[in-house]
Amino acid sequence: MKILAPYLLNLLEYAGYQNIDKEWLRSRMSKQKMDLSDPAEVIDVEEYLAILDKIIEGTNNNYTGLRFGAYLNLSSLGLVLEISLSTSSFEHGIIILKNYLDTNFPLVSARLIEDSENYTLQLDCFIEDQRLKNNLLDMVLCIVYREMKLMLPAEFKPLVRLPYVDAKPYKDVFKEGVAYNSNYQIVLPSEVVKVEINKNRIREIELLLPKFISMLKDSKESDKDFSSQIRSMTLSMCSPEIPNFEQVQKQFFYSKRTIQRKLTKEGMSFRKIVSNIKRELSHYLSYEKHLKTKDIAYILGYSESSAYLHALKEWKKANFHGLS
Repeated sequence: MKILAPYLLNLLEYAGYQNIDKEWLRSRMSKQKMDLSDPAEVIDVEEYLAILDKIIEGTNNNYTGLRFGAYLNLSSLGLVLEISLSTSSFEHGIIILKNYLDTNFPLVSARLIEDSENYTLQLDCFIEDQRLKNNLLDMVLCIVYREMKLMLPAEFKPLVRLPYVDAKPYKDVFKEGVAYNSNYQIVLPSEVVKVEINKNRIREIELLLPKFISMLKDSKESDKDFSSQIRSMTLSMCSPEIPNFEQVQKQFFYSKRTIQRKLTKEGMSFRKIVSNIKRELSHYLSYEKHLKTKDIAYILGYSESSAYLHALKEWKKANFHGLS
């Protein structure tokens, strides 16, 4: 069984943030010179699983798959956009998503279960190793849940069911309802099959995605600085909302205090990194003539236009004094 090489590239990049030697992991591949960024290249499932296993072992974290799924936020926005261009129906969108998963990442399969009350997407994995199986399911659950939420109108709140030992890590990621079940499931009311994809969210993704990708590429080129690594992780986790400090901190080997100290040593802070990201996005969005101030404020996560206007003044002041 084969999977696309870029999936392994994402995994190796994530390993770097866990203080795991990417080159050492890559040396375990049978074709070490393969261009993993080439979507036409494929790798054996066994190689992918062997490297995933080493990363889980290196992080010493039972929820590595869950964290990795959150890291892939930005990468998966393109799939949401691709689905929206193919259909306006949420039900059809889920079928496309299911087929994409079956074709491109066959380690995990998806099954739709419908009855008079619920519309349920159930995830399964054929891997026998329980640790690997749980991490793969956690990863795909995180990605699929996020994509479903982006396609849904705000009034629909998916319920996550899964066989957790500790519910807290899942509640930290999903925020919404999390319940126990013997299977991995995302449950919605049956009437969801009639709704249309949330076009407002899709337009927002369509606007931001090219800029996000450009910013992430620039950030990765200077990843030697710790502040650049934090910036890269923050951008990678945008969905398109910018993650908070706690969400980003959990992706690193370091404690909150250590991260703050390392950033301070470079004359930075997480707050300043986020502010710089918002400033770049604000400048980019200001060229969209159809967007009003309140629209940009909403897209950037400000609760009120006044808060965004205050931020604009601060950015102009910092730029004037050469502090940016």
